[in-house]
Amino acid sequence: MLGNIINVQINRGGSYTGHGGGRDYTVYTGVSRDEGKAGGLHNILIFDDSGVFARQRGIRVRVMAIAELDSRVYYICAADGTMLFAPVIREVLEGYFDLGAAHLTCLYEKSCGAVIFRRHSGNVEYLLVKNKKGNNWGFPKGHMEVYENERQTATREVREETGLNVKLLDGFRTISEYHPKGRIVKQVIFFVAEMPDEDVVIQPSEIERFIWADYSLAIKTFKFSNDKKVLTQAKSWLADRLY
Repeated sequence: MLGNIINVQINRGGSYTGHGGGRDYTVYTGVSRDEGKAGGLHNILIFDDSGVFARQRGIRVRVMAIAELDSRVYYICAADGTMLFAPVIREVLEGYFDLGAAHLTCLYEKSCGAVIFRRHSGNVEYLLVKNKKGNNWGFPKGHMEVYENERQTATREVREETGLNVKLLDGFRTISEYHPKGRIVKQVIFFVAEMPDEDVVIQPSEIERFIWADYSLAIKTFKFSNDKKVLTQAKSWLADRLY
């Protein structure tokens, strides 16, 4: 169901306007007109930030998220091509009903993190952390929360996972995108930060261990090509700035 394009009938009894992620959205309620694919679903919420649905009743939309709240299921939809992330959905709907306790499954997931480096014995080394859940090596990162921007999320997640209070360098931002669960699209925004004069203190509930590795060792340690690409981009960007 998540990611499907369905036909819906917009209810004209009222709509709601909410703000999220720097945009205003009109939220319509509706029901499915596609019995075969959607099973006659009710509790459909349609996000519209362009006014394209304002004068329409029957429309085709993509299911962007599924929210389960108090034994009810809400299907959150938008025009095909729209990217709705969990913090934006929660922010827009906070005046409509309390989604704070809802279990939200999104088509698009967004995390932010940082490539942290240090200068050691004439070399540049990078901080790698091994995540307990995935058992893979990567950079510190985590999901965005409501009202955070990307840089705030990155610094918070670095602090939570490593204990470091980093200052992100200006001028570097890269996007890593992959599909960990089939249809779900995972987008990770990475920044670059230099190691502060602090000790690494890992978050034991999330991180198994950490290492400092030069570029050659880090490339060999990473399992996924996305992590290798981010490292290579960061190394190239730093090359003209450190020497």
